[in-house]
Amino acid sequence: MSETERERSASGWTLNRELLNVGAIIVAAGIAHLTMGLIGHEKYGPFMLLLLGGVLVTTALGHRFYEHRRHRVPAGVECLRCGTPVGDP
Repeated sequence: MSETERERSASGWTLNRELLNVGAIIVAAGIAHLTMGLIGHEKYGPFMLLLLGGVLVTTALGHRFYEHRRHRVPAGVECLRCGTPVGDP
């Protein structure tokens, strides 16, 4: 392996990785197009797409809220960290 190839692979950029990323995007776009075409052309298709989008947004926001609360440091630990006892005003 030449110096140039070692430097290129050490930086994280490779042609294979880029081709894999582009291929994954194309496949995802194809699946999205197929799904929207199948659902969107039905009688209640537009309503179902709006409902599905709302459910996805609500789920993502709920997950974000849950993860934020789960990783929050309890108030007592913060007080001990700054040197103030938990029970003192």
